Amino acid sequence: MELRPVLLLTGEDPWGTSTGGLTTFAKHLLTAFGSRLAVSSHCDDVSLPVGEWILRYYAATPVWFLNRGAVRRKNDKKPLVPARISAYFKARQFMPQIRQKKFSGLLTDSPEMLFAASSCKWQSVCYRFAGLNNPVAVSRYPWARIMGGGFEYYHIALLNRVRPDVMIAAADHAAIEEFHNRTGNLLERSRFYQFPTRVDTDIFYPINIEDARKGLGIPLNVKVFLATGRLCWIKGWDLLLEAFVHIKEDHPNALLIFVGDGEDNAKVNAHAEALGVQGNVRITGFIPQSDVIQYVNAADVCLVGSHREGWSLAMCEMIACGKTVVSTDVSGAKDMVKDGLNGYVVSNRDPKAYSDAVLKAMKLERSKVHSLKIAEDYTVKNLVKDLGKIWKPLDLEEK
Repeated sequence: MELRPVLLLTGEDPWGTSTGGLTTFAKHLLTAFGSRLAVSSHCDDVSLPVGEWILRYYAATPVWFLNRGAVRRKNDKKPLVPARISAYFKARQFMPQIRQKKFSGLLTDSPEMLFAASSCKWQSVCYRFAGLNNPVAVSRYPWARIMGGGFEYYHIALLNRVRPDVMIAAADHAAIEEFHNRTGNLLERSRFYQFPTRVDTDIFYPINIEDARKGLGIPLNVKVFLATGRLCWIKGWDLLLEAFVHIKEDHPNALLIFVGDGEDNAKVNAHAEALGVQGNVRITGFIPQSDVIQYVNAADVCLVGSHREGWSLAMCEMIACGKTVVSTDVSGAKDMVKDGLNGYVVSNRDPKAYSDAVLKAMKLERSKVHSLKIAEDYTVKNLVKDLGKIWKPLDLEEK
């Protein structure tokens, strides 16, 4: 009897370039489960047919794939129509074609994909919260934020209607508890699991700092502080710039490098100029993972200044490279960063307190050992065991 695959219904193309946590988690799932998954996503590859099932190779593994067409805009531009809305309508449009195949279960990773799939019956459902913040309440579209309360109410009501067998959350226990309290404890806790973000240690691993800097043209006598991710307000770039002003007093030639791009690119440059540090600040723009790992390994200290996170993919990648990390107190930070061992978690958003933590972190002598040990708990290599243990359609030991 033919083994039915699990459908991964996602808004991000796992074959495409990683643009954030959703794309990366979809890649991790395909790395771990291969042809046990069928995938439907948007796709920017115009050579592939739209709206029909084809075999698409992920590495050397054939995977059934249904292309819903392109929805991506330029990474540094904010589209007129939010990407979530476009993705929802695309998924809803192609749901009849998606349902032509038989699946043993549905795994979906965002509210808009859940909304699109909720009109159908599924044998088993696993729903992944990429984070437990209300995504509409913190939208980059100010007009959308006023609808945050209504969105979250509908999201929870729909989850209770669909009744996923398993709900996994990329968040720590404190964030999960806050979420249940905020949403009136309406979701069944017995179906809810903490499930941290993963890191592919075949991609992110330690590189000698001399080699990393040589490839980037960064002198060894310069102190380098680095943040990765989209340039948007929620990532707290303003805190990092203001803390860097104090760091620069001790290290005048230091560099603060933002690896990534986003809608706040011009604001970051303007704020750096206003603070008088623009000559020491670089923005790489959007770059491939092969370059990201070089930059991470070139850093003396890696920085996270976010207001909110799910379970920070950037932080996972940093510790997998054995780096020292200073972070704000976001979900997962205290699990991945141990004060005085591989960095510090700063409990307030005071730039001086943050800079003091960075300067202390620079003196930690065994940070690399501690970071690499902690990163072992979050590797993709554990994904098959960890997800299969809680959701039967992906329990490979039962097949």
